[in-house]
Amino acid sequence: MVEALADAPSDSTMTTANGSLYVANMRELWKCDARLAMAIESIHPLDIPHVEPTKDNHFTVKLHNLYVHSRYRPQQEADSWAASQKCDDKYVVIVNGFGLGYHVKALFARMPGDALLVIAEPNVALLRAAMETVDLSEMLASRRIFFFTSLDRGDLVNRLEPRSVMFTAGGGTLFASHPVSMQIAGEFHSAFQKMITEFVAFTRIGFVTLMLNNVTTCRNIANNLGRFATTPPIDTMHNAFAGMPAVLVAAGPSLQKNMHLLKELLGEEEKTETRRHEGTKDHEEKTQNTKHKTQNPGGGDGIAPRRGRKAVIIAVQTMLKPLLAAGIEPDFVTSLDYNTVSTRFFENLEESGSTGRVHLVAEAKANWNVLDVFTGSMSLLQNDFADKLLRDAFPSRMGLKAGATVAHLSFYLAEFLGCNPIILTGQDLGFVDGLYYKPGTAIHETWGVELGRFNNLETKEWERIARSRHILRKIPDIHGHPMYTEEQFFVYLQQFERDFAESRHQIIDATEGGARKQHVTVMTLREAIDKCCNSEFRVQNSELAAWKTWSCDADQNLRKVIAALEVRRQSAADMIETCDATVPLLEQMIESQTDEQKMNRLFVEVDRLRSRVGNDPATFEMVCNLNTIGELRRFQADLGVKSVKDNSLERQKRQLLRDIDYVQNLKTGAERLLEILDEALTRLHRQLEAIKQNKPWPREVAGALKG
Repeated sequence: MVEALADAPSDSTMTTANGSLYVANMRELWKCDARLAMAIESIHPLDIPHVEPTKDNHFTVKLHNLYVHSRYRPQQEADSWAASQKCDDKYVVIVNGFGLGYHVKALFARMPGDALLVIAEPNVALLRAAMETVDLSEMLASRRIFFFTSLDRGDLVNRLEPRSVMFTAGGGTLFASHPVSMQIAGEFHSAFQKMITEFVAFTRIGFVTLMLNNVTTCRNIANNLGRFATTPPIDTMHNAFAGMPAVLVAAGPSLQKNMHLLKELLGEEEKTETRRHEGTKDHEEKTQNTKHKTQNPGGGDGIAPRRGRKAVIIAVQTMLKPLLAAGIEPDFVTSLDYNTVSTRFFENLEESGSTGRVHLVAEAKANWNVLDVFTGSMSLLQNDFADKLLRDAFPSRMGLKAGATVAHLSFYLAEFLGCNPIILTGQDLGFVDGLYYKPGTAIHETWGVELGRFNNLETKEWERIARSRHILRKIPDIHGHPMYTEEQFFVYLQQFERDFAESRHQIIDATEGGARKQHVTVMTLREAIDKCCNSEFRVQNSELAAWKTWSCDADQNLRKVIAALEVRRQSAADMIETCDATVPLLEQMIESQTDEQKMNRLFVEVDRLRSRVGNDPATFEMVCNLNTIGELRRFQADLGVKSVKDNSLERQKRQLLRDIDYVQNLKTGAERLLEILDEALTRLHRQLEAIKQNKPWPREVAGALKG
């Protein structure tokens, strides 16, 4: 290679005698992708592909008897290829094949200024040759280029997810395949294209979910602040079951095969009980006298967790009642769903056999009806929006990683408790035996009113799957055989696989069906119990779990919350007033673009109003949370502004139109915040009155006040 470079005519793209081109390229690569830089540095000189000079004083390289670039005019070829790619409004461009980089440089020069460039190139030695041959330093210095040399889905998600908004901007995503590279490594590039397509689907689902549910989520959080302030934080649970096995029970149809084995995890005390609801009346009398105490509403109930169990049992909310009906009371149940229908999973638990020992761990965004209906002890996780509402009224509490489903939340809880190994059951993530849910789950009760002679459960299950027929896909099951799943389940699978790859705990998939999962050990539940669940566990460093004995001054805490929300309410009202004053000024600026003196005066007034908003960044962030569409429109408008020549009146007009639209949407967000705060304050005053009168915690079911 050195001889070829020495013989070739020199120009700005050729390697100099002291390797300054390679050094310049690698200096920038080390800054943006140190792992790839290290891999390139480790390539042995004899493994670097031989580059050949071309007729126009550039280079090409031959791989598998194919020239990656033209032997005559590689730069002209690259310019022609780049011109054929319609990337003017694309803010993510995926290129299959890097070669020596000529075509990538040409394409990069045509892309919008903020666009990302994703490169798939499995040949690291070829990248080494490119670094030695072509000046890529300016492109690498932009920090907008991402190289992928393997089919590691977790790495792809970790690196691209923080920039996922770019995948929804402008005209979407452009796939630009380099023809020769596709011939040389077609299998890799086809697999990568499938993987990146799945990531784009993952991104879009997440974004649509955010757009649709954001206001509801913030509303739930505000309405849950009474529980947030009067229930134990999860801090008391950290590593409480260190080294003990945990069994996570999800609602997949495969659970029907092995749920009965979970009884073997119960303590001897539980096994000898012939009827789980015996003594329920005595227990109800005890809990009615304790759970609504002024010092302890909805917090610890003083009931010790089950002793003598062989594993910690964590159930998703859908499985709580079926487990209770089978004589298996979980240690924990998780909830995060925003929808009111989740209330059905927690109503009348005593009738299903609950003794009150199950502890609810919920995200603060869970529907407030669930927390009103649940009669046992509970903990709410740390939440950024709740922290902004309360500011410094309470000490910060610990949280868990945000998950897409209650099954993810259960996994994060098991890690937080210190459990090891973590055993998965009912985690199908696909359609097994033509079923969506395990028979007997609470959703079947919800469907009950629709059932009849010509509409049975099997029909409802099939309809649930058939609704997804446009997004069905085949994936391998645990045996390697093809099975169907749908796009949403596949997104959940991707997140699980990323979590499993990062976890320090042993993960055992004992589902006995469903999707194949990476980074797990596959066993039957029988094998997992025999191997891992053969000794009784104890709560670490405590005879009685701290979250069960926790207490607080509920009256005082509720008053703190009310005081904090009254301040937030005034801030929201002030922002509405500021927005109302700002829009007319911006409209005047559009009409007075050519009047420099008037524009300067208007700029001063707008800056004064802008500083009022800047003095309260926390309220501004909350309003932005309720103004997702406005934030997206602002981002899109910014891209339109950048497409216009600097210092032009047209550019200034676009900026002003963007700002008017943004301020109007900001006002909408502030009005939403005001409505949410008013609703939350009404609930808090009702809760405080109940505490003062020593009455049960007020219950609201689908908006209807009870109790």
